[in-house]
Amino acid sequence: MPAITIRNLPEPVHAALRRIAAERHVSVEALARTALADLARDARGGGIDFGKLARDRAALGLTEDGPEWIEALDDPALSRRVLRLDAG
Repeated sequence: MPAITIRNLPEPVHAALRRIAAERHVSVEALARTALADLARDARGGGIDFGKLARDRAALGLTEDGPEWIEALDDPALSRRVLRLDAG
């Protein structure tokens, strides 16, 4: 299986990765592997990954829905900004 080496990783970044990995009860390597896989998958796809959204909500302990949907949220320009579909 292919491997990569990341050189010159700043110590604060490595410390944060160790902390996050410990909180999730995984190794830093497993955390990095998952993050890179998510990044590669997101770069290929478009729109909302509802499976990832459900996993992230569960990981964060979010069990309730958000606020009521209001008409202002139907603004296509808002959707494009939130989904980062517009350059800039």
